[in-house]
Amino acid sequence: MAFDETIVQEWLDHLKGLNVETKKMFGCYCLYCDGQAVGWIHDTVLSLREVGLDYLPEDIKRPESEDKIHELVIPFDYVGAEWLIKAVQDTADIRKRKR
Repeated sequence: MAFDETIVQEWLDHLKGLNVETKKMFGCYCLYCDGQAVGWIHDTVLSLREVGLDYLPEDIKRPESEDKIHELVIPFDYVGAEWLIKAVQDTADIRKRKR
């Protein structure tokens, strides 16, 4: 599937209430929350940085410690999931504390 900017907008529409923005980079869109880079939107998925959230559905694959990229690949099926807003905000908050 070719990348479609309407997909980006749909992810953002479901993150209303958060201080989020995107910046186009490397053919994808970097997702920022409260000024923290929390992930990428590419094709139809949101790749959220792995910060150890323990409330995500079991089918969200977690990276192995030896993986070079530590992101959670969240399929578009979860665009309206109740936990998504909390996951994006928690990722930003955890990343802020680690700096």
